[in-house]
Amino acid sequence: MAITSKIKLTILLIILSCSGLNAESWVDSLDYYARNEYMPPAKYHWTWQRAAFLHSMVYQYETGSADDKVVYLDYVKRAIDGVYGRANGKSPNAVASGLGVAFLARETKEDKYRLAADKVFEDYLKVRRTDNGGISHKARFQELWDDTIYMIGIFLQQMYLLTGDEKYIDELLLQVNAHREKLSDPKTGLWYHGWDGDDKNRCNFCGQTGWSNNPEKRSNEFWGRGNGWVVVTLAQTLKVLPETHPHRAVFSGYLKEMVEQLPQVQDKASGHWFQLPMRPQQEGNYIESSCTAMFAYGILVAVQEGILEGSAYNEAVKLAFHGLRTYSTQQNDKGFLTIKNVCKGTCIGDMQYYLDRKAESEKPSGIGMFLLFGRAYEAAGF
Repeated sequence: MAITSKIKLTILLIILSCSGLNAESWVDSLDYYARNEYMPPAKYHWTWQRAAFLHSMVYQYETGSADDKVVYLDYVKRAIDGVYGRANGKSPNAVASGLGVAFLARETKEDKYRLAADKVFEDYLKVRRTDNGGISHKARFQELWDDTIYMIGIFLQQMYLLTGDEKYIDELLLQVNAHREKLSDPKTGLWYHGWDGDDKNRCNFCGQTGWSNNPEKRSNEFWGRGNGWVVVTLAQTLKVLPETHPHRAVFSGYLKEMVEQLPQVQDKASGHWFQLPMRPQQEGNYIESSCTAMFAYGILVAVQEGILEGSAYNEAVKLAFHGLRTYSTQQNDKGFLTIKNVCKGTCIGDMQYYLDRKAESEKPSGIGMFLLFGRAYEAAGF
C-alpha cells in the first residue's frame, strides 16, 4: 500500500526530532527537506540561485546551537568541496558562491579555502565597471542592477569576517553608493531594477529590449525581489559590523529608507508583498513570496537595531511569517513541506513584463530566503 502524504510528513517530523534539530515549526520541516531531499550537497552548483540557499546554511550555522553548527558546517563543506575547482568571481552572479569558500576559510582555517576566496576577489576586481565605479551586472555592457548588491555583498561580508580588512566593507559601501545613485527613488525609498550606462542593444535571453529607452536610462519599475536583495544585504551588513564601525550609520540609514514605507503596501489579507510592491491594486499583480521573506527580514532587523519603532513594523513581520506559512508553503508530491509563489528568474522590462513572469515552486533562492527570515523570526521570539 502506498504511503500517504500525511504519513510521510509524520515520518519526516519523527526523523527531525532525532536529527539534532528540534522539529517545532514549518521552518524546521522546510530546512530538513531542502538540505536532504531538494538540494543535498552533491547537487550544489556554483550559481547565484544556490548561493542564496547556501547563505541560509551559513546563517543557521552562525546563529545556531553547537549541534546545529555541526550539521550546517558539514553541509557547506561538502557542497563547496564538490565545486571547489569551479570557484571564480568573473561576474556578480559568480561572486555569490564565494561566500562559501570565505566562510570555510574562517571556520576551518584550511589554506585551500583561503586561496579560493582570494581568487574570487581577484576575479571580482577585474569585472567591468561603470563610470561611477559600480560593478556591471552584465559582462558585455555597463549595467547596474539592484540584484548585484546581494550577489557581491554576501561574499564581501564573509571576506571582512575572515580577514578583518576594512577594504571589503569599503568596497561594499562603494557599490551600494554607486548603485543607489542611479537606482534609488527618493519618494518610495525603493530602487528601480536597472540602469543603462552605455546605450548598447540589450537583447538577451529573458529581458525586454528597449527597457532603458527613456531620459533616465533606467527601468521604470520597482521589482519586489530586486529590492529584497538590497534590503537583505543592508540588514546582514549591520549584523556583521561592530557597533562602533564608522560606516554603520550609513548602512542603517539606507535600510531605513528602503523599508519604512513597506507596511503601507503589504497585503494584510495574505501578509505578502506583491511582485510589483508599489502597485498593490494593479490588475494582474500577484503575491510574491521571496520578496515577502526578504522585506520582512529587513524590517525585523531594522526593529532589532532600533532603526524603526512602532507596532506597524512588528505587525508587518508577524503577518509575513504566518502569511508565508499559510499561503506560500505546500506539501509536494512526496509529502514534504516546500514553497511556492516564487517569481522565476527575471531580467528587466516594463510593468507588463514583470506581471507576465510566472510564479514557480521550489526555487533554491526562495527557499534560502524563507529559511533566513524564518530562523530570524523564531529567534526574535515574536
